[in-house]
Amino acid sequence: KLFLEFCSLKASQLAEAYRKAALDNRALLADVGGRFYRWPDPRELYAADGVHPSELGSRMAAETIADVIRHHKEAE
Repeated sequence: KLFLEFCSLKASQLAEAYRKAALDNRALLADVGGRFYRWPDPRELYAADGVHPSELGSRMAAETIADVIRHHKEAE
């Protein structure tokens, strides 16, 4: 349990660093990691090696990025 709490803490710190970097550089941010984290069974999103995304994970990442770009273009 302690390890999971540690990983969660590190993930939230990393997400905050990404948000800050995007803000500081006036860049778009696609929170793919956050979307993966909220998925009911994140193991479905990774290939057998446990590191690379599965087809579902790749599709979810691409959709997340495309949504951010689309919303940005609509706001211009």
